[in-house]
Amino acid sequence: MSLSAVITGHTRGIGEATLNLLKSKEIEVSGIARSNGYDLENQYDKIKKYILKNDFDIFINNAYVTNNQTKLLKDIYTEWQDKNKIIINICSVAALLPYNHPDYELQYPRDKRSQREFCQKINFEYSKKNFVRTKCGLINLNFDYVKTSFKSKYDKKLFPNLLPTEVANVIWYTIESFRNNICFRDISFHSTDAPDASQLI
Repeated sequence: MSLSAVITGHTRGIGEATLNLLKSKEIEVSGIARSNGYDLENQYDKIKKYILKNDFDIFINNAYVTNNQTKLLKDIYTEWQDKNKIIINICSVAALLPYNHPDYELQYPRDKRSQREFCQKINFEYSKKNFVRTKCGLINLNFDYVKTSFKSKYDKKLFPNLLPTEVANVIWYTIESFRNNICFRDISFHSTDAPDASQLI
């Protein structure tokens, strides 16, 4: 059975690596980003309509924009919850910061926390009462530092970094698993490849 997917922010980093991997798996993939006329910050309604109109099987919510990534997650799930589809939300370990961490109230952790809490709520309700009606799989991926151009408050070179291709492999694993009746609700992961010691001096 052929599958179709759409990913936001497909021109670099995690998005580009995921697009290329899914294509190699013979998934029909569409990418949407500023470079092809879909600006998540300023053209939210256009992006939402595009995703819903084309009736994709998989939505990978990758591009981060303040508030709008979270809104897109919630809006697409609302439309898809009764359909045999998959939503994979690209979140962050920033969602796991303890309340006493100095970065807890920054906008990025707040957005990521909101996304994760939404996914947790939906998946808890699924297991208790909505498993008959709900068809859409909702997967939340919390990754640590990734070697991309995405800006960070901290110097990423000082910490273990995942490669975008490694994140893409995790995404593909969750898709394959869902097709085999296993839905990973929430995964947190980091690299075990320590940074170059010269960077720590």
